[in-house]
Amino acid sequence: EFSFLPRDPIQCRIRVYPPYPSSPDEDWPVLLYNVTVRRAWQPYVRGYLTVQTILNVVGFSAFWLPPACGERMGLSISAILAAVASEIVISANLPQASEYTWFQKF
Repeated sequence: EFSFLPRDPIQCRIRVYPPYPSSPDEDWPVLLYNVTVRRAWQPYVRGYLTVQTILNVVGFSAFWLPPACGERMGLSISAILAAVASEIVISANLPQASEYTWFQKF
């Protein structure tokens, strides 16, 4: 689910700290690594957003049915229940994040 950036994903730099009072003639070199990765977003779009979009279209399709059709209310309620069940499953599968995510907002 993660991939490295195509150009220079791992950077290393050397930082030399000044000597400590306990050993005044020795420097303290430290290696600092910067690793850059990005999250694969395609599985989320294919698996979650398209399902929610399709369920919303099905829910609004009840307005396109003729008023005499008795299945309008059943179709709407079924689409809403399927969307809520899908959100519960999706929220269990998404990784935990400390910030407020776009999916949680909608």
